Order: sequence, then C-alpha cells, then structure tokens
Amino acid sequence: MVRRRTAGLAAALLTLGVLVPAGVATAAESNGGTRVLALGDSITDGFNVPGGYRINLWRSLAAAGHLVDFVGTQSNGPADLPDHDHEGHPGWRIDQIDAIVTSVLRESTPRTVLLHLGTNDIAQNHDLAGAPVRLSALVDHIRAAAPNADVFVSSVVPLTDPALESRANAYNATIPDMVRSKGSRVHFVDMHVALTTADLADGVHPSRTGYDKMAARWASALAAVPGSAGNDGAPVTLPSGLRSLRVTTPGFTDRYARHQNSLGYTAHVDSGSSALLKSDATWRVVPGLAGGCHSLESRNFPGYYLRHQDSRVKISPDDGTALMRADATWCGRSAPTGMRLSSWNFPGSYLRHINSELGLATPGGSGADDTASSLVPDIAWSFDAPWAP
Repeated sequence: MVRRRTAGLAAALLTLGVLVPAGVATAAESNGGTRVLALGDSITDGFNVPGGYRINLWRSLAAAGHLVDFVGTQSNGPADLPDHDHEGHPGWRIDQIDAIVTSVLRESTPRTVLLHLGTNDIAQNHDLAGAPVRLSALVDHIRAAAPNADVFVSSVVPLTDPALESRANAYNATIPDMVRSKGSRVHFVDMHVALTTADLADGVHPSRTGYDKMAARWASALAAVPGSAGNDGAPVTLPSGLRSLRVTTPGFTDRYARHQNSLGYTAHVDSGSSALLKSDATWRVVPGLAGGCHSLESRNFPGYYLRHQDSRVKISPDDGTALMRADATWCGRSAPTGMRLSSWNFPGSYLRHINSELGLATPGGSGADDTASSLVPDIAWSFDAPWAP
C-alpha cells in the first residue's frame, strides 16, 4: 500500500455540504498481492457504510483465492476488513481527482484501477456538458501514468431525485463509447443497472445492500479480465506418492516442512540429516479427506495428516469428523515458484511458513502472518523427491 498523505483540506460530503476531518497519516497495509486502486468520491470512500463496496469486494476476491492488495492514500472501513486502503475523496468532482491522479498512481503503482466518479459533477451541476470530456481526459491520464494497468470505468449509480437522475442518465450514456475508444486495457462496468433507488440510503449513497451489489458487479468485471485481480494460479493436481515440501522463499530454499511433537515447522534438511528428520519431512500425497483435492499424510505416522487448527498447522489423526477432514484437505494452485496449498474450508487462506513455523495465512488478514511483505513467496512450495522414500 502507499504511504498515507495528510489531506490538505477537508472535503465536502457528496451532495450534503458537510465537511469531514482531514485524513490522518497511518501505516500502510500490504500483503504483497495484486495492487488494486479504488478511485472516486464518497461512494468509493463508503459514506453511510465505512468501507463501502470494498468490504465485500475484498472478501469475494479472497474467497476466490486472489491475493489482492488495495492501495491508496486514504483508509477507512470496519476492523474486520483486512485492507482499508483506497482513493475515495468525499465531495470531489472529476477535475479534483484528475489533479492528484498522476502522483497517486506513480506512488501506488496499481495493477488495476476501479473508477466510479461523476456523481458530484451531477449533484453540483458543475459544467455537465463538459463532464464526459473531463472523464475521458482523466482516463487518458490514468493510462499514461499506469500504462500496464487495467482500468475499469463504471457508470454512476442511480439517484433518487428525478432531476439528478436525468443528468446521471445523460452522463452515463456517454461512457461506453468513450471506454471503447481507449483500447483493450480500459473496460466499462455498468453500475447503474446493478442498483435501484431502493438500494440507496439517502437518495445518493448506497445502503449496505447497495454497496454489496456494487461489490458483486466489480468482482464480476474483474473475473472477466484475466490477471486484473491477480494471477493466483490455476487449480493443479499435486504429484502423488511420497514427497517433501521445500520452501521457495529466497534464502530459505534448504528448508522443508516437517512435523515435530505434532506441530508443523520448517527445518534445514540435507543428506547428512538424521533419519528421523528425513522421515518427519516426508509426506504421502493422498486423495483429500474432505472428498476433493488432496491431503498430506505423515510418512512416519501413518493415519496422521497435516491440518490447520486455530491458524496453526500440525498433524492429527483422522478421527472421522467433518471438521478434521476439512482442516486436513488442501487444494493446489500454481505459483511462479512452485505450488500454493489453499485450505479446503477457508478458501483464500494458504499454508505458510514464518519464523520456522507452519501456519494458515490469509492475504490481507488481521494477523501478523497475513500482512508481512514476504507472504507471497512464503506460501509457495516445491514438491520435491522424498527425503525418506
């Protein structure tokens, strides 16, 4: 995430004329995933529902196995939203966002930009005839500053006031053709049809239901553009039989996943290691106990399987319960340096090593294991020949 910048002046809340305090600098949140910039006004900020659409968008992407890093100079949302960063400025028009966008993009370096903007131009009746031209110029500036980013430009959500809605309809009608003129990296998202005025809390800003509908529309748009939410790998079949799981994090590639006193760790293993260590670091890949994907059975404790419990990873016997079998089932995903092991019952959470211990980490989650900058390499494993054949 980008480092916070204290706002120079308080921004007027969208359509209401109420001032909000300037932002306070806070530490950035980062999980090393695909950088996504939510850009816009108070609807992006989440007026009425702090965090707005970003709450369910993050959850949807995480559930789909995506490692996403929201970026921006602003931060808000509930404590259970793992990533609060965004670039939503209450009360701001297109021209005001345009004035900062180049510096924001150069600092945040997003892979993907989500743009919902124009409601304040409409509500403030600010040169409406020129609003489409300003939006087009803004998209050009985004493309110039982030030429490798996919840019998703949405129509604005409905407005309850008939006069404002008429202006919104005229503005929205210009967006699809503008987007088509910008090339293959710019995409139109019809947000206006995703909501009705019943989904608004105050005639302008969405309610929680409305924000959730926005999240679903953004998630659908991202899913249609490969790589825009990150290349978190296709499902893969793990190699069968006995294997040893080697760490792929640079500087730690001589370490392997092993069990010791029932808990999971990593340890240096080589040809001179003890027979016990070599056996502890060898696993049998078997069909998943939960009915799909795979489970990892201990080489020297048959019937004991690698499972997560309270975020720690350990070995446990198969007691036949649905919970144990789900905890002990892992789904492989391809990764640049090996394979990721995603939890069967916590999609988007992965087997991770940190400080020589094995745990379950959720990208962007609230735990220290989830937010460390090394998370991405730490959840990739190489399935090597077994140390104890």
